[in-house]
Amino acid sequence: MHSRLHAATCAAAVAAAITTLANSEPSVIFTDATGDIDPGLATGNGTLDLVSLEISNTTSDIVFKLTVNGNLSTDWGKFMIGISNGGAASNNGNGWNRPINMDSPNGGMTRWIGSWVDGGGGSQVWSFAGGWSQDPGNAGLVFNGSELTYTLSLASLGLNVGDTFFFDAYSSGGGGGDGAIDALANPNISVNSWSSNYTSGGSNPIFSYTVVPAPGVIALAGVAGLLRRRRTR
Repeated sequence: MHSRLHAATCAAAVAAAITTLANSEPSVIFTDATGDIDPGLATGNGTLDLVSLEISNTTSDIVFKLTVNGNLSTDWGKFMIGISNGGAASNNGNGWNRPINMDSPNGGMTRWIGSWVDGGGGSQVWSFAGGWSQDPGNAGLVFNGSELTYTLSLASLGLNVGDTFFFDAYSSGGGGGDGAIDALANPNISVNSWSSNYTSGGSNPIFSYTVVPAPGVIALAGVAGLLRRRRTR
Protein backbone atom coordinates (compact mmCIF):
# COMPACT_ATOMS: atom_id res chain seq x y z
CA MET A 1 0.00 0.00 0.00
CA HIS A 2 2.80 2.40 0.94
CA SER A 3 4.70 1.70 -2.28
CA ARG A 4 1.56 2.34 -4.37
CA LEU A 5 0.95 5.67 -2.59
CA HIS A 6 4.60 6.63 -3.04
CA ALA A 7 4.46 5.80 -6.74
CA ALA A 8 1.22 7.78 -7.15
CA THR A 9 2.74 10.76 -5.33
CA CYS A 10 5.85 10.65 -7.54
CA ALA A 11 3.73 10.37 -10.67
CA ALA A 12 1.66 13.41 -9.63
CA ALA A 13 4.78 15.44 -8.89
CA VAL A 14 6.32 14.47 -12.19
CA ALA A 15 3.12 15.37 -14.05
CA ALA A 16 3.10 18.79 -12.42
CA ALA A 17 6.74 19.31 -13.37
CA ILE A 18 6.02 18.34 -16.96
CA THR A 19 3.14 20.81 -17.13
CA THR A 20 5.43 23.59 -15.92
CA LEU A 21 8.20 22.66 -18.35
CA ALA A 22 5.86 22.21 -21.31
CA ASN A 23 4.51 25.70 -20.80
CA SER A 24 7.98 27.25 -20.63
CA GLU A 25 10.27 28.15 -23.51
CA PRO A 26 14.07 28.08 -23.69
CA SER A 27 15.48 31.43 -24.72
CA VAL A 28 18.75 32.93 -25.92
CA ILE A 29 19.54 36.65 -25.68
CA PHE A 30 21.73 38.33 -28.29
CA THR A 31 23.02 41.77 -27.32
CA ASP A 32 24.33 44.84 -29.10
CA ALA A 33 26.41 47.78 -27.91
CA THR A 34 24.41 50.96 -27.28
CA GLY A 35 25.29 54.31 -28.80
CA ASP A 36 26.67 52.63 -31.95
CA ILE A 37 24.89 54.90 -34.44
CA ASP A 38 26.68 57.53 -36.50
CA PRO A 39 26.33 60.86 -34.63
CA GLY A 40 25.17 62.54 -37.83
CA LEU A 41 22.05 60.36 -38.04
CA ALA A 42 18.81 60.81 -36.08
CA THR A 43 17.95 58.09 -33.59
CA GLY A 44 14.44 59.11 -32.52
CA ASN A 45 15.57 59.71 -28.93
CA GLY A 46 17.31 56.35 -28.92
CA THR A 47 14.50 54.40 -30.55
CA LEU A 48 16.72 53.25 -33.44
CA ASP A 49 19.47 52.13 -31.05
CA LEU A 50 19.06 48.35 -30.72
CA VAL A 51 19.87 46.78 -27.34
CA SER A 52 19.06 43.06 -27.57
CA LEU A 53 17.04 40.34 -29.23
CA GLU A 54 15.70 37.42 -27.19
CA ILE A 55 14.69 34.31 -29.15
CA SER A 56 12.67 31.38 -27.85
CA ASN A 57 10.74 28.59 -29.49
CA THR A 58 8.26 25.80 -28.91
CA THR A 59 7.86 22.83 -31.23
CA SER A 60 5.56 24.91 -33.45
CA ASP A 61 6.31 28.62 -32.92
CA ILE A 62 9.21 31.02 -32.55
CA VAL A 63 9.22 34.31 -30.63
CA PHE A 64 11.55 37.26 -31.20
CA LYS A 65 11.63 39.95 -28.49
CA LEU A 66 13.52 43.03 -29.68
CA THR A 67 14.53 45.72 -27.16
CA VAL A 68 15.50 49.26 -28.17
CA ASN A 69 17.23 52.06 -26.27
CA GLY A 70 14.21 54.37 -26.31
CA ASN A 71 10.44 54.49 -26.02
CA LEU A 72 8.39 53.22 -28.95
CA SER A 73 5.58 55.65 -28.08
CA THR A 74 7.51 58.19 -30.16
CA ASP A 75 5.83 56.42 -33.13
CA TRP A 76 9.03 56.57 -35.13
CA GLY A 77 11.16 53.93 -36.78
CA LYS A 78 11.16 50.74 -38.79
CA PHE A 79 12.47 47.48 -37.29
CA MET A 80 13.40 44.43 -39.31
CA ILE A 81 14.80 40.92 -38.90
CA GLY A 82 16.62 39.17 -41.74
CA ILE A 83 16.99 35.38 -41.74
CA SER A 84 19.15 33.04 -43.81
CA ASN A 85 18.33 29.34 -43.76
CA GLY A 86 19.87 28.31 -47.08
CA GLY A 87 19.27 28.49 -50.81
CA ALA A 88 19.77 32.15 -51.73
CA ALA A 89 22.62 34.17 -53.19
CA SER A 90 24.35 36.70 -50.95
CA ASN A 91 23.29 39.64 -53.14
CA ASN A 92 19.54 38.96 -53.25
CA GLY A 93 18.62 41.84 -50.92
CA ASN A 94 15.47 41.81 -48.79
CA GLY A 95 11.71 42.00 -48.98
CA TRP A 96 11.54 45.79 -48.68
CA ASN A 97 14.27 46.38 -51.27
CA ARG A 98 16.34 48.37 -48.79
CA PRO A 99 20.15 48.57 -49.06
CA ILE A 100 20.64 45.60 -46.71
CA ASN A 101 22.11 42.22 -47.66
CA MET A 102 23.21 39.04 -45.95
CA ASP A 103 26.26 36.88 -46.59
CA SER A 104 25.95 34.02 -44.09
CA PRO A 105 27.45 30.50 -44.17
CA ASN A 106 23.96 29.50 -45.43
CA GLY A 107 23.98 32.12 -48.19
CA GLY A 108 21.79 35.16 -48.60
CA MET A 109 18.59 36.23 -46.91
CA THR A 110 15.56 33.92 -47.26
CA ARG A 111 13.07 35.54 -44.87
CA TRP A 112 12.43 39.19 -44.05
CA ILE A 113 10.31 40.38 -41.13
CA GLY A 114 9.54 44.07 -41.50
CA SER A 115 7.65 46.15 -38.95
CA TRP A 116 6.78 49.72 -38.05
CA VAL A 117 5.49 51.40 -34.90
CA ASP A 118 3.88 54.52 -36.36
CA GLY A 119 0.21 54.70 -37.26
CA GLY A 120 -0.71 51.95 -34.82
CA GLY A 121 2.08 49.67 -35.98
CA GLY A 122 2.14 46.64 -38.22
CA SER A 123 4.32 43.92 -39.69
CA GLN A 124 4.94 41.88 -42.82
CA VAL A 125 6.71 38.61 -43.57
CA TRP A 126 8.48 38.14 -46.90
CA SER A 127 10.08 35.01 -48.33
CA PHE A 128 12.61 34.47 -51.11
CA ALA A 129 12.32 31.77 -53.76
CA GLY A 130 14.04 33.13 -56.86
CA GLY A 131 12.45 36.49 -55.97
CA TRP A 132 10.83 38.18 -52.99
CA SER A 133 7.11 37.77 -52.26
CA GLN A 134 5.00 38.88 -49.31
CA ASP A 135 3.44 36.06 -47.32
CA PRO A 136 -0.28 36.29 -46.53
CA GLY A 137 0.20 36.40 -42.74
CA ASN A 138 2.03 38.82 -40.47
CA ALA A 139 4.54 38.55 -37.64
CA GLY A 140 2.02 38.88 -34.79
CA LEU A 141 3.66 42.12 -33.66
CA VAL A 142 3.05 43.49 -30.16
CA PHE A 143 5.04 46.50 -28.96
CA ASN A 144 5.08 48.42 -25.72
CA GLY A 145 7.64 50.66 -24.02
CA SER A 146 10.99 49.60 -25.39
CA GLU A 147 10.05 46.09 -26.57
CA LEU A 148 8.73 44.66 -29.82
CA THR A 149 7.60 41.04 -29.75
CA TYR A 150 7.06 38.98 -32.90
CA THR A 151 5.40 35.56 -32.79
CA LEU A 152 5.49 33.36 -35.89
CA SER A 153 5.08 29.70 -36.73
CA LEU A 154 8.27 27.82 -37.51
CA ALA A 155 6.64 26.69 -40.75
CA SER A 156 6.18 30.30 -41.91
CA LEU A 157 9.97 30.72 -41.74
CA GLY A 158 10.71 27.36 -43.35
CA LEU A 159 12.12 26.00 -40.10
CA ASN A 160 11.92 22.74 -38.18
CA VAL A 161 13.19 21.65 -34.78
CA GLY A 162 16.94 21.09 -35.06
CA ASP A 163 17.49 23.65 -37.85
CA THR A 164 20.13 26.34 -37.48
CA PHE A 165 19.57 29.70 -39.15
CA PHE A 166 21.64 32.87 -39.37
CA PHE A 167 20.09 36.26 -38.69
CA ASP A 168 20.46 39.91 -37.88
CA ALA A 169 18.06 42.64 -36.75
CA TYR A 170 18.03 46.20 -38.04
CA SER A 171 16.54 49.59 -37.29
CA SER A 172 15.84 52.11 -40.02
CA GLY A 173 13.99 55.27 -40.97
CA GLY A 174 10.74 55.79 -42.82
CA GLY A 175 12.23 56.30 -46.28
CA GLY A 176 12.08 53.37 -48.66
CA GLY A 177 15.78 53.75 -49.42
CA ASP A 178 16.90 53.95 -45.79
CA GLY A 179 19.39 51.28 -44.74
CA ALA A 180 20.53 49.57 -41.54
CA ILE A 181 21.03 52.54 -39.21
CA ASP A 182 21.80 50.02 -36.47
CA ALA A 183 22.58 46.32 -37.00
CA LEU A 184 22.17 44.16 -33.91
CA ALA A 185 25.12 41.83 -34.55
CA ASN A 186 27.55 44.69 -35.16
CA PRO A 187 28.76 46.47 -31.98
CA ASN A 188 30.21 49.25 -34.13
CA ILE A 189 28.61 51.90 -36.36
CA SER A 190 26.99 50.09 -39.28
CA VAL A 191 26.53 52.94 -41.80
CA ASN A 192 27.43 56.62 -42.12
CA SER A 193 24.45 57.77 -44.16
CA TRP A 194 20.77 56.88 -44.53
CA SER A 195 21.24 55.28 -47.94
CA SER A 196 24.51 53.39 -47.30
CA ASN A 197 24.60 49.68 -48.12
CA TYR A 198 25.11 47.19 -45.30
CA THR A 199 25.77 43.44 -45.39
CA SER A 200 25.42 41.16 -42.36
CA GLY A 201 28.01 38.40 -42.44
CA GLY A 202 31.08 38.34 -44.63
CA SER A 203 33.34 41.00 -43.12
CA ASN A 204 30.61 41.99 -40.62
CA PRO A 205 29.31 39.96 -37.65
CA ILE A 206 26.19 37.81 -37.86
CA PHE A 207 24.29 35.70 -35.31
CA SER A 208 22.95 32.13 -35.47
CA TYR A 209 20.23 30.27 -33.56
CA THR A 210 19.32 26.58 -33.45
CA VAL A 211 15.65 25.65 -33.04
CA VAL A 212 15.56 23.40 -29.99
CA PRO A 213 12.89 20.99 -28.71
CA ALA A 214 10.65 22.49 -26.03
CA PRO A 215 11.81 21.47 -22.50
CA GLY A 216 8.57 19.59 -21.89
CA VAL A 217 9.25 17.31 -24.86
CA ILE A 218 12.66 16.38 -23.46
CA ALA A 219 11.18 15.90 -20.00
CA LEU A 220 8.46 13.58 -21.28
CA ALA A 221 11.02 11.09 -22.54
CA GLY A 222 12.83 11.03 -19.20
CA VAL A 223 9.62 10.74 -17.20
CA ALA A 224 8.34 7.90 -19.36
CA GLY A 225 11.50 5.96 -18.49
CA LEU A 226 11.14 6.78 -14.78
CA LEU A 227 7.54 5.56 -14.66
CA ARG A 228 8.48 2.37 -16.53
CA ARG A 229 11.21 1.64 -13.97
CA ARG A 230 8.77 2.21 -11.09
CA ARG A 231 6.19 -0.14 -12.65
CA THR A 232 8.90 -2.81 -13.06
CA ARG A 233 9.75 -2.53 -9.37
